[in-house]
Amino acid sequence: MRKRVHIVADDLTGALDSAATFAARGARVRVACRPADLPEALASEAEVIAVATGTRDGPEAEAIQIARQVAGALSGQDGILFKKIDSRLKGHIGAELAELAAPGAPLVVNPAIPKLGRHCLGGAVTGAGVDTPIPIAPRLGRAIAVPDTRSAEDLDAQLPDTLDGAVLVGAAGLAEALATRLWPHPDTPTPAASAPLPLTRPALLAIGSRDPVTGAQLEALQDVPLLPAPNGASPTLPGPAEAPLLVIRMTPGETVIPGAEAGAAFARTIAAAQAHLQPATLFACGGESAAALLADLGIGQLDVLGEALPGVPVSRPASGDTFTLVTKSGGFGAPDTLVKLVKMLASD
Repeated sequence: MRKRVHIVADDLTGALDSAATFAARGARVRVACRPADLPEALASEAEVIAVATGTRDGPEAEAIQIARQVAGALSGQDGILFKKIDSRLKGHIGAELAELAAPGAPLVVNPAIPKLGRHCLGGAVTGAGVDTPIPIAPRLGRAIAVPDTRSAEDLDAQLPDTLDGAVLVGAAGLAEALATRLWPHPDTPTPAASAPLPLTRPALLAIGSRDPVTGAQLEALQDVPLLPAPNGASPTLPGPAEAPLLVIRMTPGETVIPGAEAGAAFARTIAAAQAHLQPATLFACGGESAAALLADLGIGQLDVLGEALPGVPVSRPASGDTFTLVTKSGGFGAPDTLVKLVKMLASD
């Protein structure tokens, strides 16, 4: 019998993009948007359960406390533990791992995502979006050897013959290797062949990330209405019939305010825009923005359907809301990612 997979990620987009590769191979996948939503997700019939702790950018003491809470919820659950980490090693990786992994548990560590051009060489993360190699072992707080990884085949080869007792620590690349091991014969076509659901207009694209990678993707996007939201504040919205496709982007305001305050304002802005425009497809870029938006919408559980593009998961609220949610981490994707996504958005 195949064991359930438990994924613990420190932000929502990470939970979704690591879980999406399992959904693309036919697994039933549920994501808990917050630790408080995890017990309900564990009670579902999903074969893969992911939880977003929301601890990447907060204080380490809080990250430890939340990781301990998640570890308690997972205690006694039979399955495979996958600690999803940022492929550029941001966040409190070592502190959270110390709470989640039993002392002496064998670790399989690899943050590479070869299909997105991010590799591991000489014990460090290199490649797309990485200006200077980032050593891996210091971020984990323990001596760990990570083999050079240039391809998906390298990741497949790193998985041990038996996964019993092992804790996997990595990003979407290692998640895909695990999904391929557990679901070798996918029941549905892979997302490379087609999007898991028709992505239709009207569509609202909420860009909360200020990462330069996302900035380049926006620059490549032409002939799409874009409304700035200074410090997250709500712009004047067009009528639903006037905006079958609309981008709202958080921008700096005239005064500098804390990032958390701007992010909360932006979440309220997008929640109001979602209610006003009633989009069939809602795209959220940036983990904090996506998490805050779903909290404002009262959505705590997502059923993951697959990927529209590499690193661009597609999901639906488990509550039965009819819109399709598309998410992307701010630091992922080629410059034409948003262009390709917009081309997928068929008219009703």
